Order: sequence, then structure tokens, then C-alpha cells
Amino acid sequence: MNSMKMLYALLLFLFLVVSCQKADDNGELGGFWKLLDIEYVASGDKIDCRENSCFMAVQLDLMQLRGNGSHYARFQHRGDSLFIQMIGADADEQLLASMGMDGQEQRFYVRKLTDKSLVLESLYSVLSFRKF
Repeated sequence: MNSMKMLYALLLFLFLVVSCQKADDNGELGGFWKLLDIEYVASGDKIDCRENSCFMAVQLDLMQLRGNGSHYARFQHRGDSLFIQMIGADADEQLLASMGMDGQEQRFYVRKLTDKSLVLESLYSVLSFRKF
């Protein structure tokens, strides 16, 4: 009888833990992405970023950009568009530039999104990522 009570208590605990979590509806965009290269639209220069440690983590409606520092952003992914807005006004311009962004707010066209690769295009740059 004690084992039956323990089993019910365990099942109740698991149910409560699982039911309190928010669902991540980002689909293939959700996860951890490594920046492979940046192509600047104005100059046509392409920079290989494979050796750099530039990453983008996406969960729920929060994005973390990590490179020569770290900063958080809110984002919205609608159809073929990705809108990113930095949280706070203190985002390091060097970090933004290393992630192919030219301001606190950025709009990207989602050129390609699969479970393994992501290509984002803005008026400023084209970014290629792989899922890490």
C-alpha cells in the first residue's frame, strides 16, 4: 500500500512539473545556432566566422547573442521575417557588428530555415548559421 501511495505522489509531482512549463513554438528556429559566415551587402565582403565563438540561442521569445560578450533580445518570427529587438539600450556595437547587425533593432528575411541550417538576410548583411 505504501508503494502505491509513493507511485501516486510521484505521478502527481511529475504532472505538476510538466504542466507548469511554457511550450516553445519556435519550430526549427528554436535551439542553439553557430554563426558560420557574414556577407556584407554594401561591400560584398564575406567573413568566415567558423573560428570565432559567435552563437545565437533561441528559446520561447528570448534570444541570446554571444560573441565578444553577451546580450539578450526579444524576437518575433512571422512567416519569412525575423524581427529582433535588443533588450535595453546598452548592447555593445562591437557584439552587434560581429553578429551582422547594425542597430538595436534588426529585421531579417529568413532565406533558409531547416533543422540544420539558417540563412538570414537584411539590408546590411547575410548571415549563415548551423545548428549546434
